[in-house]
Amino acid sequence: GCFDSYLIYHSFCYPLILILLCNCCNIFTLLMSSCLTATIYCPVKLFFTIDTSETIALQEPPPGSLVESIKEFMKMFAQKLEDEAYRGHIQITWAFGGLHFSQKHVVFSQFTNRVSFIKSLNQIKYLGKGTYIDCALRNMTQQMTHHYSEIKPVLFSVVVTDGHVTGSPCSGIKMAAEKARDQGIHIFSVAASSNIDELGMKEIASSPVELYRDNYIVMEIVDGRPRMSEETIDRIIKVMCYKPTCRAVPGSPGPKGPSGPKVSPRRLITIVSFYIVFLSFYFTKMFCYLC
Repeated sequence: GCFDSYLIYHSFCYPLILILLCNCCNIFTLLMSSCLTATIYCPVKLFFTIDTSETIALQEPPPGSLVESIKEFMKMFAQKLEDEAYRGHIQITWAFGGLHFSQKHVVFSQFTNRVSFIKSLNQIKYLGKGTYIDCALRNMTQQMTHHYSEIKPVLFSVVVTDGHVTGSPCSGIKMAAEKARDQGIHIFSVAASSNIDELGMKEIASSPVELYRDNYIVMEIVDGRPRMSEETIDRIIKVMCYKPTCRAVPGSPGPKGPSGPKVSPRRLITIVSFYIVFLSFYFTKMFCYLC
């Protein structure tokens, strides 16, 4: 009768309930462990936009020698960047691409790994003729944004030029640079040498200009002799390494907002249901100690 039913309940139902609760707890613990140890992938795309027009190519004898120095600058830059794990669970990967330009542009490397990018630098031969920086920025933006992988990458472009233009058929430097920034591209403005138009250089740079046009230069004059500025590379890399959003950590809480509207009956039911579910998980966790 009732006593037999009671014994059946305690001898069969309690162990079954306990097994179910322990299994739920183990699954819950496994899921939490997976969330805490999951790898966050942070792809970074770096695109070099290089001026090989006449004003660059003829700055130093023999013609084209400054272009060769810029190629060495890019090689050194790429060699300093390696895929790395940040804080054990953020995987940063680099992809490199580039174009060079005058009145036209030539893509010398689609996005690829470091080794393939460095090999592609040998293809660069100075173009000569005039300089359309605005068209180069437009083409750079197209190259960097026309396709994404599953994870949206962090985008950087290093533009090496002298800031001088012979025409602006693509709406001008300022508008082209703004369109690039609207697409999430962070642009560093780097002088090929000390012979520059600083206004044009600043129009290229992202905001704040003091960060993205911080007197960056490829070939500087030291003791009366030209020397490649490795310091420029190191300073730009330092900025890039602080920028990726996948490394971001939460900031401090903001000020308390105004009180919200009164809760409707339907909303109240939803809240009560949520707490019921929450309490069920809580008691499930408590039963784990019996496993």
